[in-house]
Amino acid sequence: MGSVCNVNGKAVAVPSYAEKILVVDPATGQASALDLPAGIDARGNAKYMSVCNVNGKAVAVPNHAKKILVVDPATGQASTLDLPAGIDASREWKYRSVCNVNGKAVAVPYNAEKILVVDPATGQASALDLPAGIDAHREWKYLSVCNVNGKAVAVPYNAEKILVVDPATGQASALDLPAGIDASRESKYRSLCLPAGIDASRESKYRSVCNVNGKAVAVPAYAKKILVVDPATGQASALDLPAGIDAHREWKYLSVCNVNGKAVAVPNHAEKILVVDPATGKASALDLPAGIDASREWEYLSVCNVNGKAVAVPLYAEKILVVELPQSTVLSFSLHQSAVQHTPVFAELVAALLSYWVYTDEPEPPHLESTAMQVHRVVQPVEFGSAVKIATVTADLPTGKVLYVAFKGTSYILDFYNWNLEHHHTMTQDPDFFVHGGAASTIQEASFWHERSFAERLQEARKNGVRRVVLTGHSLGGMYAALALYKYWKKKDGQDGASQEVVSLPSNFDVRCVTFGSPMVFGGSSHQAQQFKAFAQKRAVNYINENDPCPRAWGALNLQQFVEVAVKTVQKGLVDEQGSISGFVASKVVGAAAEKVLNRQDFRQIEDLAERYEHFAELKVLSSQRQVARWKEFQLTPDCLKDHSVLAYVNRLFDAFDDSRPECHVHTQESRAVPSGEALSSLSNPFSGAYNLTWIDRFLARIWPTTSQKALAAG
Repeated sequence: MGSVCNVNGKAVAVPSYAEKILVVDPATGQASALDLPAGIDARGNAKYMSVCNVNGKAVAVPNHAKKILVVDPATGQASTLDLPAGIDASREWKYRSVCNVNGKAVAVPYNAEKILVVDPATGQASALDLPAGIDAHREWKYLSVCNVNGKAVAVPYNAEKILVVDPATGQASALDLPAGIDASRESKYRSLCLPAGIDASRESKYRSVCNVNGKAVAVPAYAKKILVVDPATGQASALDLPAGIDAHREWKYLSVCNVNGKAVAVPNHAEKILVVDPATGKASALDLPAGIDASREWEYLSVCNVNGKAVAVPLYAEKILVVELPQSTVLSFSLHQSAVQHTPVFAELVAALLSYWVYTDEPEPPHLESTAMQVHRVVQPVEFGSAVKIATVTADLPTGKVLYVAFKGTSYILDFYNWNLEHHHTMTQDPDFFVHGGAASTIQEASFWHERSFAERLQEARKNGVRRVVLTGHSLGGMYAALALYKYWKKKDGQDGASQEVVSLPSNFDVRCVTFGSPMVFGGSSHQAQQFKAFAQKRAVNYINENDPCPRAWGALNLQQFVEVAVKTVQKGLVDEQGSISGFVASKVVGAAAEKVLNRQDFRQIEDLAERYEHFAELKVLSSQRQVARWKEFQLTPDCLKDHSVLAYVNRLFDAFDDSRPECHVHTQESRAVPSGEALSSLSNPFSGAYNLTWIDRFLARIWPTTSQKALAAG
């Protein structure tokens, strides 16, 4: 096969010498063959050497073939497009590299005389002239191209200049090579001095490179070392090949891709799979699996990342190769194969990033491509009367400016011990509709929500072009955000006696609430409750990560079963770096506390309070499974709290919108109140099975004696 790319979780390989298209689904372990469409000679040689994903279709540009090939793996259909006027279809070695730039495939000429732009949505192809300074008649001009901020950038192979193509305007320009690079030399590829240990005079040193967390990792063909380039610092380094890989062998590796923050290279003439971690500067070798002859030459020519697995299609090898690495525990905001930045959903990914950041002491949020952020204010706990950390940030997204209000969630599981589940009616002024008592008292005390300061922030945002406001938070922070949305709803309708100035301001904004692992906040079925729930279903979303028990609280989990599991979890010392799950203080006394709570005579009354809570927001379940995951179903095990980590939420949400990351699916559904009988019906083993929900806060809510609280605080 000539080249492979990831299309919606399937690897699509286009034929060079093969006679059919190959489609591989690593999730099912199945592979299928598609016939080439009419107009393409299946017996031809070197038909296609490059393919890319454009809006769910694989677009292959012709090398020796005479037509453009478009493959839709969803339907199993393939079609052709004619080359536009000005491109000689009979010429050999026309195009060897193509990339997706904002929904169009841009191919740079190898032996062709023009740039090729393909729009599969319209079925149109066009030819662009090469700019002045680039000899269109020269052979082997460009062998590699990539998308950089909406433009195709091709580095010269035999050409004299760097080529930049803007498909939006149909313009191309040429950039001079920097000093130190001989423009007349053939087979060029570099713009930095090679580090010590790499022979600059050797030919065919590197044939493949990939981006791993901002560093370019090139794997050796004829070279004897791995090359790592950091363009941010302008530094390059050489890494030794690991034991088991013969550095003197020729044509060792011809293709590499990024998998979970590591470069995975599949062998061409090498004996083993190469794995490079540029973060640590280490490289390792993996044996080829049984059934693949390690001594065979020209095994694999192309590899791509499909849902966190490297999938290589065979050249002369006997089998398809799938390489799976352990999932990274490092937080990653990289989006390598995604167009989500240009959709409204991207604002929710930014909300996840800020919900993580507010746990840290960093003055600025982490960098995210396509986004510029400005921090306005961070209100620390106890500052100005606030009992919670609140940050306001404006993010300039591709879809417009958004003002974020991020609430910090749980610092330790200890935070839950002081919460109460009393039904708070003062805020709603409704005998039926209630909010969470602990969350209500906290949010009311926050001076951030005093009318004047909030109005001033909104006025300033409006002047700066902000039209959207997102309230966000993880865990308890999500509860605060949900209550803030309720307060906005009341202000918007002038229900809480707010000044006319404050009432008029919110109507000028699109206000939404995006939360992660938030427990239930509301309950009731009065007219006001139903009105707000209808509003929240359209304006609020709560993400639930797979087996996280916290968003299943308060009204849908068997209390006694969960307490037993939670105690074991805390005593095991489950912690995360941000403190979003648990802390060292809780584990010292949690066993005795749980026993004391479960033995209370009024324990059933506490359960009754909890069972009336429900979710008002739309729910989105993050799952590794394609089949629909119901929000009420999860595996209750001693490790389930790991899914509550803010780190887990951020990584899984970014996974869901990038095919190059581990597989994750988003299942959207509405919440529904769960009768108490249903919540108890599926309980049998506290460590396995599907459960309905509640949270450890329930058993410590409202009932923790003052002396016990002091003992906990003292540690």
